Amino acid sequence: MKVLVVGSSGMLGSEIMKLLGKSGVAADLPVFDVTRLDRVVSAVNGVKPDVILNTSGITDVDLCERDPETAEKVHHEGIRNLAATEVRLITVSTDQVFSSGSGEYLLESDATEPANIYAASKLRGEKAALEYPGNTVVRTSWLFGSNGLLPWIIRRLLDKGTVTAVTDQTSCITSVDSLAEVLVGMALDKDRTGLYHCVNKGAVTPFDLACRVRERIGTGTVIPGLWKQLALSAPRPVWSALGTERDIELPPLEEVMELCLKKML
Repeated sequence: MKVLVVGSSGMLGSEIMKLLGKSGVAADLPVFDVTRLDRVVSAVNGVKPDVILNTSGITDVDLCERDPETAEKVHHEGIRNLAATEVRLITVSTDQVFSSGSGEYLLESDATEPANIYAASKLRGEKAALEYPGNTVVRTSWLFGSNGLLPWIIRRLLDKGTVTAVTDQTSCITSVDSLAEVLVGMALDKDRTGLYHCVNKGAVTPFDLACRVRERIGTGTVIPGLWKQLALSAPRPVWSALGTERDIELPPLEEVMELCLKKML
């Protein structure tokens, strides 16, 4: 099997490439641009992949709020271009298609309510992908590997620093290792179609997460904060903790948090 990994140099894409080995074919900027249909078609015709696994996107939510046209081109038109090749597509989306859940884990069948321009463009990309039978959309949240929310908190506290973490956003963290394994498994199984939620289950605010780390390592200071105090461009979801009604579940929050702590300690 041959898998074209779009966004192959990113945190998730590079981990997927490691797992795929010789089966993975790298595709990324500046040569491969999802917003250019001609380049997408040319690359796909040249590689002739069995599956396209798309991990590309703009990770700066505030930039998307300031530049909605680019967000639309990358997250919606780009996905539409990939899907138009009619090669089976697996693409990664976001928990921020939800914004104000009631405290229950949000399932694939729940109604969406995008929190910001980034999420709205991602949601349109989801719909473009799922217009073609056999395609797959995987929503995830707060992805971390060697970087991301959890490692950042750990590093700050290990340096006896101060972490200001918000109390008004609840979601789930996701280990890049566990998500990459799931995505590669999906690439190898053509029956894994439709919409999936894939996170390390355990609803948490950044403040709660920082307090757990502080308790575990015994150093540093955690201060509660609110998003409005940061004066950022994009609104954030109040509650976007994902659950699933599908049959794939990643390891729980406590397990991946402990693995990350052990690695960094």
